[in-house]
Amino acid sequence: MAHTLPARVVVIIQARMSSSRLPGKVLLPLPLSGTTTVLGHVVGRARLLAPGQRVIVATSTLPADAPLAAAAQALGAEVFRGDEQDVLGRFAGALAAHEAEIVVRITADNPAIDPAFLRAAVAHHLATEADYTLTTGLPLGTNVEVMAATALRRAHDEATRPEEREHVTPYLRRHPELFRLETLPLAVSPAVAALRLTVDYASDYAFLHLLYSHLPADFSLTDPAGLPALLARYPWLASINNQNTQVQP
Repeated sequence: MAHTLPARVVVIIQARMSSSRLPGKVLLPLPLSGTTTVLGHVVGRARLLAPGQRVIVATSTLPADAPLAAAAQALGAEVFRGDEQDVLGRFAGALAAHEAEIVVRITADNPAIDPAFLRAAVAHHLATEADYTLTTGLPLGTNVEVMAATALRRAHDEATRPEEREHVTPYLRRHPELFRLETLPLAVSPAVAALRLTVDYASDYAFLHLLYSHLPADFSLTDPAGLPALLARYPWLASINNQNTQVQP
C-alpha cells in the first residue's frame, strides 16, 4: 500500500563520526557480517516515510566527517555540512539548501526507527497544525520529532544556550508560549518499549547486531512474530545493554 504525504516534508538525519564512547559508530556494519551500515539502515527506513521521500544527512565540515558524507551520498541521500557543535544551525542550513515546510528529525545512531510511526507522527503533526510534535511510548532510539519549518527557523534565530544549539529542539520545547506543542503517545508491547534501540555504547551495537542477525532488515516494532517473539524466546537479550544510560537535553 502506497503512503502519500505532502512533498514538502523532508527528513533530516543528524550524523557525525566523532563519539566519545563508540567512534565511527554510524558507519559500523549492521549486522556484523553484512554490507549495510548503521547509517544505511537509518536512511533506508527514513525513505519509507513516503514514496520519493527526500532525506538529508546533516553532518559537520570536519575532515573526519568526509567519509560519512561520501557514504550518505552513496546511499542516495542529500548531504549538508555545517558547524560541528551548532547542530541547530546545521538543520537551518540544510533547510535553506533544501526547502521544505515540515522537518522530521532523526539521528544516525538509531537504526530501528519504524516507518509506520514516522508516518503516524507526521500525520498527527499535520492534523493538529502543530509547530512541534514528539512521540512518546516507544523504545529509546525510536521516538520521532516533527517540526514546522517556520518554528525551526525561529528557534535558529532566537536560541542562544549551547544545549539549545547542540540538541536542535530544546528551545521549542521550553517555549510553549511561542509554539504549539503536541505529544503523540504510541503503543508497543511493554517488553519492546523497555528496550534501548540506539547505538551509543559497544553493548548497544552488540544488541542491535544480534537483532539484525535474527530479524529481517525491515523488522517493525509491532509485528508479534518479530521482535516480541524473539524477546520471548531469548529474554536475556534485553539485559545486554539495559545498564546503559542516556542523558536527555
